[in-house]
Amino acid sequence: MEPEFVTGEPALLINSNGNRALIVSDLHIGIEYEYYLRGMRIPSQTKSMVNRLDTLIESTKADRLVIIGDIKHRVPGISKQELREIPEFFRHFVQKVKVDFVPGNHDGGLKDYIPKAVKIHKSSGFKIGDIFLLHGHSWPAESFAKAMFVVTGHNHPQIEFRNKLGYRWSEPVWLRAKLNKKVRDRYKKDQLPELINMPCFNKFAGGMALNKKGSVNGGERRGFLGPLIKNIKRNKARIYMVDGVFLGELGKL
Repeated sequence: MEPEFVTGEPALLINSNGNRALIVSDLHIGIEYEYYLRGMRIPSQTKSMVNRLDTLIESTKADRLVIIGDIKHRVPGISKQELREIPEFFRHFVQKVKVDFVPGNHDGGLKDYIPKAVKIHKSSGFKIGDIFLLHGHSWPAESFAKAMFVVTGHNHPQIEFRNKLGYRWSEPVWLRAKLNKKVRDRYKKDQLPELINMPCFNKFAGGMALNKKGSVNGGERRGFLGPLIKNIKRNKARIYMVDGVFLGELGKL
């Protein structure tokens, strides 16, 4: 069972035993306050993301919504905006579909503010059919090794483009890659799931241009975040635009 990429949106659909689960990651509700502190006024994006998810749930006929981490932005602590908007966000969706939540590295302290109807999983993730889901900042549970695919967020993957005039811009992308020997040895399995790294759902949350070189890593390409994605066959990773266009292997971009 392979997850279905939703064309034009950073979302996956998993069809398991007749149930349809919509998967998204990295909503970063509350990031607008960080922009405000830097002198930029951006209206809350929560209503826009709710509307986008409503449209996706309707178009895909999903009966389950799974958020794999970083629904909030502030670390450490919780902002007033997050305390107001995150419970409202969850209350909106539990009236429509089943809702699952896998905490990410930004989600500390949220448990007491999430409606009881939301299924909260461990940060080490869980399986739906043959697909394992987690945020990606921690090692997955042992059961991940029995899956066909492992889906993560956390990295906000992007690819930088440059035109002949030197103008540069970045676009969100999907990354698909094989895991290396270090992970196989850790889980004592010769065959491990293929990793799928999702673009972030919040359009204002920024990202990491995987093909950009910089002084951070001594001129090397940008490093990955998280134990699984740090142990992929990087140059052979396949990169796809959100509209489905295959860009090629990362080592050639």
